[in-house]
Amino acid sequence: MLQAPLSISASLLLTASMALTCALPVTADDTAPGTPVKGVPMIPMVTQTKAPGAPEAPKPVDVIDAKAKAINDRGIETVKKLKGVEMVAEMKVEGVDPSMLPPGLDGKSRVVLDFKNDGTGPAPFGRFVLESMKDGKAQTRFAFDGKGAVMIDMPTKSYAVSDAQWFQLLGQRAAALPQWYIENRMDMAAMGRGPEDMPAMVAATIIGEETVDGTVCDVVKVVRSMKLEGMEDDDGKPMEAKEMRITETIAFARADGLPRRVASATEIPGEEAMSGMNTLATFSGVKADPMMDEKTFATAAPADFKKQDMAAAADQQGPAMKVKAGDAALDFKLMDLAGKEVTLASLKGKVVLLDFWATWCGPCKQAMPSIQKISEDYKGKDVVILGVNTWEKKEGAGKKYMNDKGYTYGCLLAGDDLAVAYGISGIPTLIVIGKDGKIEKIEVGFGPEGDKGLRTAIDAGLAK
Repeated sequence: MLQAPLSISASLLLTASMALTCALPVTADDTAPGTPVKGVPMIPMVTQTKAPGAPEAPKPVDVIDAKAKAINDRGIETVKKLKGVEMVAEMKVEGVDPSMLPPGLDGKSRVVLDFKNDGTGPAPFGRFVLESMKDGKAQTRFAFDGKGAVMIDMPTKSYAVSDAQWFQLLGQRAAALPQWYIENRMDMAAMGRGPEDMPAMVAATIIGEETVDGTVCDVVKVVRSMKLEGMEDDDGKPMEAKEMRITETIAFARADGLPRRVASATEIPGEEAMSGMNTLATFSGVKADPMMDEKTFATAAPADFKKQDMAAAADQQGPAMKVKAGDAALDFKLMDLAGKEVTLASLKGKVVLLDFWATWCGPCKQAMPSIQKISEDYKGKDVVILGVNTWEKKEGAGKKYMNDKGYTYGCLLAGDDLAVAYGISGIPTLIVIGKDGKIEKIEVGFGPEGDKGLRTAIDAGLAK
């Protein structure tokens, strides 16, 4: 099943703007989810385990402390009044190897948001800058000036540009933006959403006082809840609505009311596999209403940098895979739904599309009708479409889902080792392999027009 989002704002922003993926369900070193990674502070888990046979623990009584609510409300109102904000945001995710995370979630990022240009995109801000940092130096710079965007990659001395549809180029890097600030600037009515589309506060408690980034802060714990409807089980059958609870421990600066640290954990009781990762966001050097001019959001790249295709730059939005376009595809030996062994070598001379997917992955299932249509459109040509069922939790679930939905393209089972060999960290991941056995295209996630790039790559492979 699809993991709950890192935060509701991330979900809204990314759903509106980019191809969605499901994260790798275990860490890179095969430790269980929730196992601490060296250097990542532990964040108190929301869920607790009980001994076998022990009675169910009583459900905690939700209480909203008036003072805690007032501190939280002050922070929200302060953010709503900002014209802009500048900070260094550092994101950490518990239980996940940093190398498996999208850029910006594996370190620090310099962020400048201009709230004065609302309405220019699917976010409550207009112009903005997002720079991923390493050893105090910018590695990538994404800038949007209200009209167009640029993504500059310092190590490779390359850049890509985009029009007002900047979110397609930004991709998964959006998760590195300060989600708490963004969420509380959102105009839900303008997005066609009501209060029921956002989690409501059900509990608030004062934790104490702490100094963060040299600033005295009041620390409060806020619990928000909402019902999730329209979900499916592993067999694609509708499930009853589930409650999602988001627990945030927030350090609000007394001086200006703005948060300096947000620890967030998501829980869907009874659905551990759907509960989100625990995250810790720290905001340092926060400047409210900083000086901003045209130079702040400049989209010009250095003259000696090489221009890159936007689609190629977007393909690089996630963690680096072990292969890239132009490399030789990895051979495999997997069984199909009929129990027949299939190898890449046996498909030599054909264009092959591999779709790594799982029944618990919502974006994977959303992509499958398009994959079926591609299969039908290229029938009779030297093209082979193969789903690669990966990270499946229930034996036989992949075969049953394919049969129940009536999908007729090929499907290979138990593709976990092949996914690891490719360095895949999120699904769906789609790989187009040419007749010569070399990779034509890698597409991570699947957006509204995701099939266009796949068809272009397939056609290119057929033409060779």
